[in-house]
Parts: sequence; C-alpha cells; structure tokens
Amino acid sequence: MILFFIGIGISQAQQVKGTIDSTSIRIGAQITYEFQVEADAKDLVIFPEGQTFSPLEMIESYKVDTSFAGAKMSLIKRYGLTQFDSGSYTIPRQLVTINQQPFYTDSIAVEVNNVQVDTTKQGLYDIKDIVEVDHATSKVWEYLLYFLIIALLIGVFLYFIIRRSRKKAETERKLPPFEQALFSLRKLDEEFKEPARGIEQHEITKAYYSKLTDIVRRYLDEEVYSRSMESTSAELIDKLLQEKQQGKIDLSKETILKLDQILKRADLSKFARMSPGSGQAEADRIVAEEIVKETKEAIPAPTEEELMRDAAYRNALAKRRKHRLIISSIVGVFTILVLATGILIAVKGFDFVKDNFIGHPSKDLLEGEWVRSEYGYPPVIVSTPRILERNDIPIPDSLRTQMDMSTFTYGSLIDQFYVVVNNTRYGGNQEADLEKATQGFISTLEASGAKNLIVKTEEYTTPEGTKGLRVFGSGAFPDALNNKKFSPGTYEMLLFTAPGVLQQVLVAWRDDDKYAIDMASRIINSVELQKTVPTDVK
Repeated sequence: MILFFIGIGISQAQQVKGTIDSTSIRIGAQITYEFQVEADAKDLVIFPEGQTFSPLEMIESYKVDTSFAGAKMSLIKRYGLTQFDSGSYTIPRQLVTINQQPFYTDSIAVEVNNVQVDTTKQGLYDIKDIVEVDHATSKVWEYLLYFLIIALLIGVFLYFIIRRSRKKAETERKLPPFEQALFSLRKLDEEFKEPARGIEQHEITKAYYSKLTDIVRRYLDEEVYSRSMESTSAELIDKLLQEKQQGKIDLSKETILKLDQILKRADLSKFARMSPGSGQAEADRIVAEEIVKETKEAIPAPTEEELMRDAAYRNALAKRRKHRLIISSIVGVFTILVLATGILIAVKGFDFVKDNFIGHPSKDLLEGEWVRSEYGYPPVIVSTPRILERNDIPIPDSLRTQMDMSTFTYGSLIDQFYVVVNNTRYGGNQEADLEKATQGFISTLEASGAKNLIVKTEEYTTPEGTKGLRVFGSGAFPDALNNKKFSPGTYEMLLFTAPGVLQQVLVAWRDDDKYAIDMASRIINSVELQKTVPTDVK
C-alpha cells in the first residue's frame, strides 16, 4: 500500500510587483500582465486564478518561471488579457498570497481603441446559405443494423433450406404406386375433359395417349419391371410374358394383349400421326385402369419381413434427412457469420470487431456509467468507472496517534487498471513536503513489484484553482499470474497539501490498453478538493 513522507516549510515574502507590457491596445489585442515576486526559497506563493482581472478578460495563464539565488527565489507569472469593447478600463488590484499573507499590486489603467476599417477597400460578399448538417447517430444503431442484416441473411437461408427439405420429404411421402396410378388416371380425365381450342385433333390424341401409357408404364416400372419406362413397347410386352411364364406375376395373357394393343395405338398416334376411331381413346382409358387393377391383384402380397424392412428404411431415411437438415443449417449459419465477420474486419478492422462484439474490459469501464463520489476527510471528489473500496492501511503504533489515513482503491498494481485515493490527516498546521511524499510514493510502487520507474514532476492546478504536484512516468509492472513477468505501464498521481492534510490520487495502467489512457485522463481531470481543513486529528 501507499505511505508517504511528510515535510514542513514556512517563510515570508519580500516583494510583489505587477506590470503590463502596454497601456493602450486595439480591440481584441492581447496585453501581458506580469507578476514579479521575490521571496525565500521555501515560501508558498499563490497567484490569482480565474477572471480576477475584470473588466479585462483573461485568455491564457502561463507557467511560473522560477530562478534561485542562494536562499532566495524569483518568481515571474504572466497572464494574457484582452477586451473586445473599446473604452477606458482599469485593472483592479491583484492579490498574491505568500504563506497565507496577502500582498496587493497597484491598479493599472488601460485604453482599448477601435480598429479603423476602410470599407471602400474591403470586399463584400453575400451571406452564405444555411447548410443542413446531418445529426450524428449513436453507434448502438450501427451495431443494431449489423445484427439485423446478419439475422436477415440467416433467416433467408434457413427459410430456403427448410423449404427444400420439406419438398424432399413430401416427394418421399408420395402415394403408393397403385393409388398414384389411379389418381393420375382421374387427373387425366379432368385434363382432357374439354378439348383445347386451336389445337388439331391428332395433337390432342398424341398427348392423351402419351400420358396414358406413361401412367401405366410408371406403375409397372415400380411394381413389376424396373425398366418399363425406358423399354420399347415390344420389349415391355415380351418381359411381361416372361414374368408370367416364370410365375413371378399371376397376370392373364389376355390382359397383357390388351396392354399391347394400347401401346401400339399410342405409338401410331405419336409417330405415324394416326388417330384412333371415335370413342377408342375413352375405351383404352377404361382398359388401362383394368390393367392396373389386375396387375395389383397379380402381384404377390409382401411378407411381414418385407413390410418391416420397408418401415425401417423409411424411418432411417427420415432420420438421415433430419440430420442433414441440422448439419446444413449449422454449416450455413456458421458460414454466414464467418463471411459477415470477415467483411466487418475488412471494413472496420480487427480491433473494432474484437472490442465491440467480443468485448474489452476497459472499454466497458470507459463507456459504462461512472460514479462521482467523495472520499476521506476533507473529501477528495473524483469520478471513477466503479466505486472505490476502502482499504485499511496498517499504521505503526508510534504513528497511529499522530495521523489518520483513509485509502480507497479499485484493482491493484498487477491488474490492467489501478486507482487509489489516499487522504492523510496529522496533527498541527504544518504542510507536507510534496517532494518527500513523491519519494515515498515511488518506494511504495517498487515495494509492490514495479521496477524501472521513470519519474517526472510538474506543478498542477485543479479547475477550481487548487494547486498541487503532478507526478507521472512509466515503468514495468508485474503480471497477475506470474510475478516474474513484467509488462510496460504508465502511472500518474496528483498530490495536494494543506495545513494538517496530505491528499493523493493515483492512476496506473498497462500501455497495451488503448482505452486506459482515456479513463486515466477523465479521472485526473475530474479531481476536486473541498477546502475544509482540520486542525487536529480526531
């Protein structure tokens, strides 16, 4: 944990002087107000902050230039001032505090003059039209659009693959050959119930006989002879006669001859463009149905073993079809996701996809709901992505009666992101030596495992005007799983002191975390101190 050394320093100021570089300016021009302070090297000097130069407006506050000569120091502080209305103005007396003792500068008169403009030599232009600017949309809608497009592609793919599977299933669940043949004959009657207009009679007869013989051939192909569809009429009749002689079908010779006559008339109508006599087609339709029925009766009934084998085959076929549907759906959806991810990576980059769709802990912290809370007394007010937890710091018995320390943390030095707020109160009105506190801070980081620390310091002022010390730099921080493994990291800390109080805010993070620097900057810039200062430790 963090424990800091405390030092004290109080002295008196010697001289304060305020001057400006010009007493006459044009509207909008800048003048420089300069403080010159001579004091002891250990004196605490506080310059004005905010708009204390009114009616002139402060537009910039420059850093303090410091030089030393023995035990004395010379401070020069400059401010950039301006005014946008012409007239005579007076810069009021300014307050500089040295060791809590006020010193005032003299008031200074300033003349602000108009800028003369020769409109006869100045080009005049029409007022530009109003340009509409598109409102920025939230990234949530962009992500939602990606998901909707992918969901639409997956939905369309699943629709077509399921539809195709259902069509195959319906095809496999067709009527048995006998019922299908009778159904096709009835459908043939409806189709040729009324002759089509504008078509010659022989064409109608040709189409009729072609469909009629196809119905009979298809039935025989499935039930008797598997090559019935591709055989000639003579070959089919010869095969049926052989099947009858071999006892495979109990079909009468008279029925086979009737089929032979129908096939011959069909061939004549198709190839010789001949039309049978009136009523012959209707008669052949009746005979074709009788042939189908007689063939059905002539076919031996299937055994129980054959029926069971057929049922098992249908069940296995249904299972394979369902399995293929599941595999095809999974492969198709996976392919769509891979293609969509590849396109998104090509357009937005891999880091964008990884951080926004897979997730990044620091990004979630940065974009989540932050908490602004007060820690310790007097309170340090700071905004953090999570509420800091209080940690009790063991203090030696010899120091327990002299100081009271409150420490609040998130994470630790071995984590990706580390936040500490420390508030130390001690007896008396002495102020801490921030340089010694910095050395204590570095020693504590090294004791926690950090090494190769680079330390830089500079003055820091909070937005409300509280001055302190900014300590920042880089180093190597230990890994969470292997304390012998280190990764480069960065740290930043603010130190503030007041009579009887030392306050610190620390943020440390790993350099490979691109979101951490934004979090650290947001935390540091949110720091605010309450001016209440206790005189005794309670």
